[in-house]
Amino acid sequence: MNGFTLVDYSAFGLWIPISIGLSYLLVRKLNLFGGGNKNQKILAIGLIAGHLLYLLWKKLWLFIVN
Repeated sequence: MNGFTLVDYSAFGLWIPISIGLSYLLVRKLNLFGGGNKNQKILAIGLIAGHLLYLLWKKLWLFIVN
C-alpha cells in the first residue's frame, strides 16, 4: 500500500506555485527578510522543503502503523 492519494500529489503540485507566490508577496511586496531576491528564493525553497518533509513523515508514519 502506497498511502499517498491523488489529493496528496495534487496538494504538493499546488503548493509549489503557492510557495513561490507567498515568498514573492512576503519578501518583495511586504519587504520582510530584507526584500532581496536571494531571500525570496530561500523562503520559497524552505516552504517547498517543509512540505516534502511532511510527505516523508507521512510515509514513515504509514509504514510504522502498517
